[in-house]
Amino acid sequence: MTCFGRPRWLALGIALFLSIALIPDLRAFSVTGNQMFSEGPYLFKMEVQVSGRGSPKKNPLQMTSVKVKIKNDRASSKPLTVKTIRAYIDPQVYQDIETKGYPITPAQWVTKYYRLQKGKQPLLGEQASIEIAFETFTIRFNPRERKFQGPL
Repeated sequence: MTCFGRPRWLALGIALFLSIALIPDLRAFSVTGNQMFSEGPYLFKMEVQVSGRGSPKKNPLQMTSVKVKIKNDRASSKPLTVKTIRAYIDPQVYQDIETKGYPITPAQWVTKYYRLQKGKQPLLGEQASIEIAFETFTIRFNPRERKFQGPL
């Protein structure tokens, strides 16, 4: 006879089921958008991936990470420079994700991945967006609609 009888397995199964059923927001989401942009002397491809907890159909989404991937396709006299990356919780309130900025030379792929600390994970409402600000223009990505706006 084994030390784990049926009653112990049954109790373990019930405990596992109840822990999953009673803990809300175990769902995870990942939203990706990519598009080609042309602004002035720049031609570049951008991909933005937003991941987090919650259901994409319910309000609000808790963003746990964001990945921004950019390829500068067209040769120009100077590199394409990202100044800031921000998460707009609503149209007037934002949280900085990247403030140091970084250059992207022609024909270069640059991928930046930001895993947000628990205390700094923004809650994204219906009108939330991720903003990538360059030197002379800005592009916004709306994770709920999976659409880009810009260059602005």
